[in-house]
Amino acid sequence: MVFKKSDSSSDIPLGTDAWNVADGYSKLKILKHLIYLDRWETISEFGSEEIDEANLMTEKQIQKRRVEALQRFYSALKQLMGNVKFALKKTDQKVIDDLMKRLDVVEEYIHKIYSVDEDDLDGEVFEINEELFLKIRKILKDIKDQLNTPLNNAGLIFKNTEEINLDKIMEDIVQGG
Repeated sequence: MVFKKSDSSSDIPLGTDAWNVADGYSKLKILKHLIYLDRWETISEFGSEEIDEANLMTEKQIQKRRVEALQRFYSALKQLMGNVKFALKKTDQKVIDDLMKRLDVVEEYIHKIYSVDEDDLDGEVFEINEELFLKIRKILKDIKDQLNTPLNNAGLIFKNTEEINLDKIMEDIVQGG
């Protein structure tokens, strides 16, 4: 790295080294989405992540949370695939393209998973089309599961080395890294 002399007490580093944001990018644009995908999957099934949390909600609140979680599940998958497509191996590009096509089909139906009507007695009536909801949820889960292989092949989950140090991985997870 080249340093420019200055009269001030702090020298400013100047040079042609590329600013590498890969670590931050992979944590914010990949890891964060992978964590959220598991969260949205759980909430779309149960309405909450924790058992006790569901006891504090009405049935209508639980149903609305399930719908919002499914919509976020879809959105996070779409964002994640957009964030990683450029980094994937050529052999996995077709896999991602096929998964994106499946997401495009889901997009056509995801707004039909619930309906809201007015009722003179109860006010708002919120109803989930459970059959469609469960089909879409299953498709999204399958896409999420299939996405892990191309991500790993590109070294975006585990480093492409012969050795995997599970102790180091667990330590990083415990320390939030």
